Formats: sequence, C-alpha cells, structure tokens
Amino acid sequence: MVTIRVLVMEPSATARDTVLAGIRSRLAGAQLEGATEMDDAIMKIRMFKPDVIVLNLFLGIQQADNQMFLSLVVHMTEAPVVTYGMLAKTRSCAESMGAFSYLAKPKPGADKTIFFDELAASIRAACEKNGTKGQSIGRSATVARDIWPAQRQAPPKPDAVPLSDGAAPTGTRPAIRHTNVPIRIIAIGSSTGGTKALSDILPSLRPPLPPIVIAQHIPPLFSERLAERLNNECRLHVKEAEAGDIVRSNTVYIAPGHKHMTLKRIDGGFQLDCQPGRPVHGVCPSADVLFHSVAQAAGDTALGIILTGMGRDGAEGLLDMLRCGARTIGQDKLSSVVYGMPKAAFDIGAVEQQVPLAKIARTIQELCSKD
Repeated sequence: MVTIRVLVMEPSATARDTVLAGIRSRLAGAQLEGATEMDDAIMKIRMFKPDVIVLNLFLGIQQADNQMFLSLVVHMTEAPVVTYGMLAKTRSCAESMGAFSYLAKPKPGADKTIFFDELAASIRAACEKNGTKGQSIGRSATVARDIWPAQRQAPPKPDAVPLSDGAAPTGTRPAIRHTNVPIRIIAIGSSTGGTKALSDILPSLRPPLPPIVIAQHIPPLFSERLAERLNNECRLHVKEAEAGDIVRSNTVYIAPGHKHMTLKRIDGGFQLDCQPGRPVHGVCPSADVLFHSVAQAAGDTALGIILTGMGRDGAEGLLDMLRCGARTIGQDKLSSVVYGMPKAAFDIGAVEQQVPLAKIARTIQELCSKD
C-alpha cells in the first residue's frame, strides 16, 4: 500500500480546513498538510515533499501572488498541481501555467459533495499520472468530464532569473566613493519569501534608525495585516503607507497592495505618495518604482536593500540608487527562498555586499551607527 502526500494551499484558514476534511473523508490514509501563506507553502513543499498540490487559484485581490505561486511551484517541484476557482479566467490561467487540472469551486452556500468527489478523483488521477499509485486512498472515482487535464509543459517564466552561484557580477559595478553623510532613509524591496524575511529582520532592529520604506509584492488587505502583525512584533513603529505620509525616524512604511509607493523630498524631509499604476515587471507595488524615487530624492543619504523574490524587480532601481551614492545590500543565495531579485541586482553590479538573512539586521545597524 502506498500513502500519498497532499498539500492544500488555501488563503482562508476556514476554507483550508474544510478542503482538508473533504479530502480526508474520501482519500483514506493520505497524509495531508495545509498552508494559507505562500512562504509557508514553499517551506512545506521542500520539507513535506507532496505528491500532489491543491491550490485555490483565486484571481481577485490575490491575482499576482497566486499566478506567481503557481508558476513557481511548477518549476520547483515535479508534483502535479490541482487547481480550483470560481472565475472563468482562472481556468485559462491554470491551463497556461501548467496546472494538472482545474475544478469549478461551488458558490457559497452550495452543496460541496460533488466538488469534493471530483477533487478527490482529480488527486487520484494526478498521482497515477505522476507515478504514485494510490491503492490506499479510498474509493474509486472517475475524473469528471469538465475537468480537463492540462498539458504539463513548461509555462513561460514571469521574468524568472536562473539560479547561479553568484560568485561575481556579470555587470560592471559603478565606482562609487561614499561620503560620510548619515543615512537618512532605508528602502527595501522583496517578493516571494519576503514576508518571512521581513519578520526576521524588522523585529531585530532597534532605535534610533532612519525611516524604512518597503515595497513587498503583496495584495491589498494583506499589506495592512502584515503591517499590523509586524507592528506588534517590533520595537519600531510599523504601518501601511498612505499618500502624504511625512516619513519619520524609527518608523517602517509598507507599500499598500496594488499601489506604487514613491518618495519625494520636501522642506528638508521626505514624503510618500501611494498611487495605483500599471504593473512594473508584472507587479504593483514595484521595488524598481520605489528605488528610482529614493535615488532621486535621497541620493547618497540612502541605504537600499533587495531581498528574496522571483524575477528582477528592483535590480535597475537599486543600481540607480548606487550610482547616486547610496549604500546597497542584497540577500545572499543560501538564505533566499528564491534567489531571483537579489541575483538580478547582483549580476548588473547593483549590490555592494551580499549578506545572509540572519546578518542583515546587524548590517543595517552597523551602517546607520557609523554616521
């Protein structure tokens, strides 16, 4: 008898538990794990090594995150991905990105019996196609006719950057001689794995410190919740940024989801603007947008940091900051969940020093205390 492992990625904890219960009652003996956040799901993929991944492909406020997550999963594991959703466009998204199958999610209040029967059947079909025979996973079932098997071909990578050892930048790092002016603003860009990285860095920082502005790829509502959670964990004050905020020392400003955040100089200080805009590198907020504005507003009084994330958002902006005299840091490969954004910045010469996640907070304190 073969036991299969199933990981369910569902943003709602209540819905996650419901889906797990529905699968458990139909696939006896299966080992089940659930995750509500992308970072947690990535870690469980690595440690739990699921045979099948089940993903709620909700393209509402979480559109960018789930599209990015599905593409990342397809490239980081051979496990087939069974998806479900309520919108027509989620079906085409799942198909184009290499999901194994797609199911229509029942509307709220509707009977879910058929849905869970089809979900269990799709999981069984995915296991059999992937070489895991599920003899011990419950009653026999047939995949419903309206569940199509997507061709498991490599989908286009969204600005993905291939991994390398990152021993030396392929670009030429600008020859910068830093002045002794104090650091007056810290700008951070992050994506996949970034919420966990920020949860490691920010609580370790202690006042006095200059203002910190952060562009984390995150959907609306979640940016506010992230700020609230970090505020409870940190010595610094953490808030979701608002248009017109005058930045203050010992305060962290997180860009609101689906809004670009920029910095401008006013009356000897700095002010934030947060406005909706077209995605840059497929994301909004964008680290590049933030970094370019910091380069122009703060020049050599800034510190730029690029953390874990897929793609290359933030690389050009960090290089702009360096050329304007800012100090720059990139998270190293070993501690990154996805060494994409830091590598892209390093390769074009935008990163002065690569630092492990565990040492980034100390590096920030040291750079700011030298002034």
